[in-house]
Parts: sequence; C-alpha cells; structure tokens
Amino acid sequence: MRRAAMRRIALALTASLLLSAVAQPKLTLTPIDATPNPNLLRNASFEQVEGERPVDWLWDKRNTDSTMAVVVEPGATGQRCLKFTNATPFGADVYGLLRYEGGVPVQPETVYTLSVRYKTREGYVGFIGGGEGWRVRLPLEDTGGVWKRASITFATKPNENNFELVVVIEAPTDGVWIDAVKLEQGSRATPFTPAETPDRPLLTLDDLGEQIYLSDQRGRIGFELYTAQPLRNLEVEVQLGTQRARQRVNLRAGHSRGEFEFDTPPAPEQTLRIQLRQGRQTLVEVERPLRFFTRALAEQRLGMLRAQLPAWEAQLNQVRERGQDIAYPQASFVILREFVRYVDEDLRKGLLPRAYQQLDEMERVAARLNQMLADALSGTKTLPTVPRYVTSPVEIRGASLIADTIDPLTGERERRPVFFVGFGHFGQVRADLEKLPQMGFNLIQIERGVWDVLPEPDTVSLRAFEEDVLPLLQRAADANVKVDLLISPHYMPQWVFERYPELKQPREGFIQYSIFAPESLTVLRRYIDAFAPLLKDQPALMSICLSNEPVNVESPESPPHQRAWRAWLQKRHRNLITLNTRWKTNYQSWDEIPVPNPESGIPYAEWQQFNAEALAEWHRELARAVESHLPHVPKHAKLMSWSFTSDRELHLGVDAERFAEFCELNGCDAATYPNWDKDSPWAFGWVTTMLAHDLQRSLRDAPIFNSENHIIRDRETRYVPPQHARAVLWEEAIRGMSATTFWVWERTDDPNSDFAGSLLHRPEIVEALAHTALDLNRLAPYIAALQNQPPDVYILYSQYDMARQGVDAVVPRDSLYIALTMLGVRVGFITERQLAERRVPRNASRILIANTQYLSDEAFAELDYLRQQRGVQILSLGEPTLQYDRYGRGRISRAGGLTFERNPLLDAQRLFLRLPPLLGNWRVERPLRLLKENDQPVWGVSYRVAPYENGYVASLCNYTREPLTVRLVDSQNQPITATNLIDGTVVEGTLTLPPLTPVLLQWPTAR
Repeated sequence: MRRAAMRRIALALTASLLLSAVAQPKLTLTPIDATPNPNLLRNASFEQVEGERPVDWLWDKRNTDSTMAVVVEPGATGQRCLKFTNATPFGADVYGLLRYEGGVPVQPETVYTLSVRYKTREGYVGFIGGGEGWRVRLPLEDTGGVWKRASITFATKPNENNFELVVVIEAPTDGVWIDAVKLEQGSRATPFTPAETPDRPLLTLDDLGEQIYLSDQRGRIGFELYTAQPLRNLEVEVQLGTQRARQRVNLRAGHSRGEFEFDTPPAPEQTLRIQLRQGRQTLVEVERPLRFFTRALAEQRLGMLRAQLPAWEAQLNQVRERGQDIAYPQASFVILREFVRYVDEDLRKGLLPRAYQQLDEMERVAARLNQMLADALSGTKTLPTVPRYVTSPVEIRGASLIADTIDPLTGERERRPVFFVGFGHFGQVRADLEKLPQMGFNLIQIERGVWDVLPEPDTVSLRAFEEDVLPLLQRAADANVKVDLLISPHYMPQWVFERYPELKQPREGFIQYSIFAPESLTVLRRYIDAFAPLLKDQPALMSICLSNEPVNVESPESPPHQRAWRAWLQKRHRNLITLNTRWKTNYQSWDEIPVPNPESGIPYAEWQQFNAEALAEWHRELARAVESHLPHVPKHAKLMSWSFTSDRELHLGVDAERFAEFCELNGCDAATYPNWDKDSPWAFGWVTTMLAHDLQRSLRDAPIFNSENHIIRDRETRYVPPQHARAVLWEEAIRGMSATTFWVWERTDDPNSDFAGSLLHRPEIVEALAHTALDLNRLAPYIAALQNQPPDVYILYSQYDMARQGVDAVVPRDSLYIALTMLGVRVGFITERQLAERRVPRNASRILIANTQYLSDEAFAELDYLRQQRGVQILSLGEPTLQYDRYGRGRISRAGGLTFERNPLLDAQRLFLRLPPLLGNWRVERPLRLLKENDQPVWGVSYRVAPYENGYVASLCNYTREPLTVRLVDSQNQPITATNLIDGTVVEGTLTLPPLTPVLLQWPTAR
C-alpha cells in the first residue's frame, strides 16, 4: 500500500514537471541556407533619411493630394518603411509618383526579378515597376492589412541599359506601406538583402496581422534576422506579456529564422518585445501590441448566446400569447439558433477567424432580438403583422405574383401580391426546408440533370425524381414553400457524345456540346418527356428554369456552327449578290463564308444576331417540350444580366428580348456586390442589375425572377454590412423582381470553394434578407403599385448598335439611366425590334435616343411615324444620331425630334443637373422631388413614385456612402408630410437617409 502510494506521488510529480516544462515559452534560432542575389537598389528598406524623404528616392504628389512619409513600423524590415495615402479619385494620368533617383543600371536582354514587401486594406492602389513605358507593373492590391511579399520577373529590352524604377499611387487609400524593395538579376526572388552593409542586424516579423487567432493551447510567432557580419555572443530575448524566453548564440553572416513558442495569454491584449543585445549594447529592439483571439474566449461568448436560447423561446411564446405576430423576432431567433450550431462546429475544426466573425454578428443580432422582445413585452411597440404565403396556385399579374396568404393572428386568407424569397441550390436547402419559413423565406431552387434520368443509352431512370424531387415537393407543400426546378441541360451523360460525336465541339460555358447540332434537342426532349409528367399537379412547384447561365460561344471551326451560320445567311440575304452588296465583299459561294472575327464589322454584328437567335430558338424548343406536359407552369432561364447589357459580352449570344417571347417569367442571374473602391460614388454596384431589371420588365410585362442572386463575391473574407443585403433585395423588388433565390445556402471549410464566404457564414446578412422579405410581404400592395407603374420615359435599346459602336453606345445609355433614376423618373426601354414590328407600348410618349447610330430602316420609319402621327417626343442625347442603317449606309433624312444635349459623353452627374428643367418641358409628372437646402436636386438617392389610393407611395434609397438629408416637395414645390410605412414614423418635409437603408413613404394628395 505504502509503496503504491509513493509510486502514485512520484508519477504525479513527474507529470506536473512535464506539464510545467511544456508550458514554458521557447525560443529557437536556425540559420537559413540561402545565397541571396545582390540587391541593385540603394536604401531599399528606407532606413536612411534626409529631412523627411528617404535617401536616393524622389517623391512627387503631382496632380493628387497623395502623401508619402517615412514611418517607424513594427512590421518593417529594419526600423522604417514608407507609408502612402491618397484621397484623389482614380483618373487618367492622375497619380502620385515615387521615383528611384537616377534609375538602375541593367544589362540588355537579361532576366531580372523585382520584389517588395507591402500591406494595405484597399483594393487596387497602384503599382511598383517601371522600365520603358512603365511596362513592368507589380500591382499593389488588398493584403487584408498584413505584410505580404510579392514579385514580378521580366526581361530587359535589347537596348535597355537603365531601368526606371517607380512606385505609382493612383487610387484612393487610407494607407499602403512599402518596404524591402529588391531588384536582382535572375528568374526568382531571393531573400531580401540591402545593397549597403547595415551597421546592425535587420529584423523582420512574420505577417502577424492585427488579430492573432489561437485554436490550440500553444502559439508561435516567427521572425527573420539578417546580419552582414558574424555576431558573437548575441543575446536574443522575446517577451510576450509575462512570458519570456532568451537565447545566447553566435550568429553567422546571412539569414536566420527565429521561432518563439508561447502559451495562450491570459488576456487578449498583449505586447510583443524582441531585443537583440551584444554586451550592454542594444542592437535591435521591436515592440508591437497584439490582440489574441482564443478558442476559450470564443467558447465563452458562444456559451452566453446558447444559454439565452431557452429564454428567447419563452419570450416569443409570451409575445404570441399576447396576440402579436412574432415573425420578425422569430426570424432572428431561428438564425441565432442555427448559427450557434455552426459556430460550435467551426470551433471544433479550429476555424477561429470565421467563428469570431460570426460571433460578432450574432451578438448584434442578439441585441436587436432583445430590443424587439423587450419593446413587445413592455408595450412600447407592437410588432407588425405579416401575411404569410400558404400553398396555393400562383398567378402572374404584371410584375406581381398573386397567391393565397393567411393572417397569422386571425387566420383569414387573402389573395394578394406575394414576394417569393429564398435560396439555392444544392443539399442544404433540402435539409433546411422546414426551417426557412420560420425565418420568413418561402422559395428554394433545386436542380436535376439529364444524366439523372438518362444514365445509359437505352435506360430511363426516374429514381432521382421519385426519391428526391417528389418527396421534396410534398415537404415544400406542407411547409408553404415554393420550389423552382432547374432542369440543367448541361448535365449531359457521356454516352450521348459517344453516340453523337459531332455534339462534342469546343465551347465556353456550362453547355459543353453543340447547340447547332439537332441531336442535342433529340436527347433533351426525351429527358423532358420522361420526368415532366411526374410534376403535373404538384402544388409546390412554382416554375421550371430551362438552363443555368446560358451562353453560345462555340468554336468558329465547329462544322455544325458553320452550317447553321451559312443557312441563316441564305435565309436572310436570299442571294450572294445582296450579301456582297451589303457587306462590301466578293464571295462566290456560301461555303466560302467563315464565322467572322470581331474585327470584321458588319459581318460580325450580323453573326452576333444569328448567334443570339440560335441560343434563344434552342431554348424555345426546351420550353415547348416542357409546356407540352406542364402547360400552366411558368418557365424562365438564368440570363446573366451583364450578358445582354454590356457591349463586351454580346458575343455570348444572349438576347433577353427573344427569351421573353416564350418565358412567362423574366429570368436572370444578377450580381450586385459591395463597392470597396474608395473612389466609387456608390456604396454598391447597382447599375447593371437595376438597368437589366428595367429592361426585362420592358420586354415582357411579367415578374423578374433572379434565381441566382449574387450579393457577395465568392470567397469574400471581408465583413459585408447587412444594409447591403437589404438594399439589394429591396431595390430589385421595386424594379419588378417578385421572386429570387440567393446564392448560396451552403457552408464550406474549403477557402477555394465557390461557397467560401457565402451568406450562410454571415448571420447578419441572413437576418437582413429575412426581415426585408417580411417587410416586402407585409407591404406588398404598395410595392406592387411601384412595380407596375408605367415608365415615364423610354430609352432606345439596340444590340446591333451596341455591336457596331461598342462603348459609345453603352456609356451614354448608362449615364442617362443613372441620371434619370436619381431624379425619380421611371425608365423603360423600347427595342429596335419593337419599333420595326410596330409593337411600341400605347403609353409611350417620350423616346430617348442615347447616341444610337445604327438602326434598321423599319425601326427608323416607325420612329418617324410615332413622332408625326402619335405625337411621341423623340429626344436625343448626342448629335447627330441615327445616321446609318444596319449596313453602315448613311441616311439622307433625319428622324426629327429634339436634341436636348449635343455631347453624348456627358457624365451622369452633369446630365443629372441638366435634366430637371427639361423634364418639365417634356411634361414628365414628378409628384415628389428631393431637394437640398439650396433647392438643388439631391444626387445619390434612387427613388420611385406611384399613385396609391388617394395619394402616392414612394420608395427612397440612398446609394452613396454617407447620410443624405433631403427635403420632400411636391410638383408645386410644397413640403410633403408622409408616413414611413416601414416603421410607422411621420416625416414632416425633411428626412435624413442613411446609406443603403430603404424608406417607403405614403402621403395623400394635396387638396
């Protein structure tokens, strides 16, 4: 007994000593076996300073307000580095310039490598480089605020004996730090060494960043030392808070690596000190404050949130029992409940940065939830009631989707406009289907493809539909959720290519087979005929999505492509004489005519029309096949918004007008991201998305369905404020979007995945979308009035003119659209085809020509008819306009009408100032105007107005980065008193609009 007890005591003491040893800080120094190339630059780490400038370098701020300063920075190589700032917007030939004095002598036709350490939190700031014409450019881009080493390798030209080295700062930045510049001969960057012999060692800390995450009990901090001379009896000491380690070493000349291993600090705020001493002399001393984020602290914060879940649930029940609708607090509660689980998983996996970001957001969500519940329980505020969609048929009425709703308090049912908001597109929406309505969402998109149904040449398998799609549709019907099914024709089984080898042609995009070969439709009709009958009478099925991000970019050498192109030409031109006359060519045979290149002018513009027709007709056949089985199920396709609004993307072959002929919904795939560039006037990139929505609404009087709504870039790691998500959803809805599924309801641990950084890693984004979806459905009749208000003006849209003119067609159109949007003018579009086919809307009374030059004779004649016979105002931006027919032949006659601005390149803000008096001349009714204190119009607020009952309703949203105070006046310049329908507050003539925070106002007509 006694011997056993002694053994236990001895073992315990041994274990205690071992644990104590492990917990001690540890410092190791290891020589680096490297032979660095000589640095051709003097004072490359900016240690030598004369006055306020680094020796051997010349600074010129030129035409900017940029600054350059030598600063002491703990992360620098040595003691000092350079810091640049700039507030001047990006512009042509606008930059600050740091030049290496005298240039660098180099050898002709020799390979060199330029490298630099730098850090910044901006997007693109400028570049370091130089040479003849500054052809060598190493961009300075966002490093997340941590030091990064970057390099570029280049060869000098035959007569190049001197390399002009420059640092160019050409975009706004709060700070970009530059250090340890090296130009060396060779094809790779070797460790930094100064050209001079430094009188003391150079110490470089690893890229620690401002926040250090410790998922384990122990942490490491690394650094590098460079000494030009051997150092004997060197004492290296590293201290972190109360933890200290020192080592006495003999360092050889060159580079060494240091590693300091430490225990988790007891407090987040710590100071790191590194000293190099030789005897009584301190050679180097670095001090840097650090902030640590540990797993233990994260678990503590998560535990506090988890502990509140039962109390929140009890409070929700109390609010419900008091007769209030809990839609808004319930959404926040469910989001918190789900993210408690997600963060717990992240902590177990050691994903601390993501866990902390989510915890920060969750705590803000929790604060809002606590406030909502406290107000409801105290009687300070009554929670608003939101009608909920219940499973029922959906009717298309203009931009609106009409369906059954239920009042959660009274149980009364009503058919009214419904906004269908949810997510795609893979497994997680299936798993979370029943949870989504608890958060205010009511729509998902899923997909199945050809290979699911036709896995083998003579085999039809309905297993994927019977075991996945049909049960999911039943669950959705029970949960009051609609489902959009993407039928994914790009998922083509391999046997199809073996049976029909001509289908396999080089292509871009998802569809990796020739759409010009008829066999593709043979297979797809068989696929649709197999699964579509199963979907009849499925109450949860809202719509069919025909394809994902369709484009038509097929090799010009593809035989099916060439045959289809020549057949189209024969049908269009009838004979070669006509074609040669129009094209100014001399073809002797149709078979001579190639698929044209972009430089060919008229032939390429015609090919673009052919290409777009081919893609649309191929989809029309898919639509017919679906309609033969599901005649009452709406169809759409995910048309990428930029593909039909940008002149640079016309080669993709997307013509939304042709899709509108056979799709009951205006389908799209739009991306609206935050603007990180400081010189951007807007807080988010809204123009392409909103313009495309207004364009599609003009092509078919039907709702927009953005079934892949991108609001955050894939792999984005920066914090995105919830106001961004709210503004995107709200502003799209105002423009006619009544259904959307956001990308993407998935999580991933792979930083390179398309899912990385998505909204399911961001609780505040999910909450913002949830509350906005609830707002839209609560206020649906008002939003529907704004959606369905006819345009005040129409802008002429011609893809053919875009193809011929390029940017000269697009920039005036976009500038005019932006200016009118900021003036509260509802913009629609009229297409060249609508004119040629005499399908102009009856309410069109003003058509704006934004520098359009190429127009068909039929469309030109209709414009003249509309002006003379219907009194339509034809108003031109740019003079002259409409000069040519489609084949570039000049017109003798002009279209008539009025040129309101001769310069087609006048920017949007100057157009905005030019237009207000013109709108009065054009008799555009403006029942609401937004003015500054000086009675000038307010730039930066997008707003729309529509009649509603005995007054008006208006949506306002500030698109800039700063709050804007506006005066609300009517057409008689009288102040307007209105009610903000979102929160019930009264606005008396003046309103301050925070960035990206929509307001919905209602006011009666003045008597």
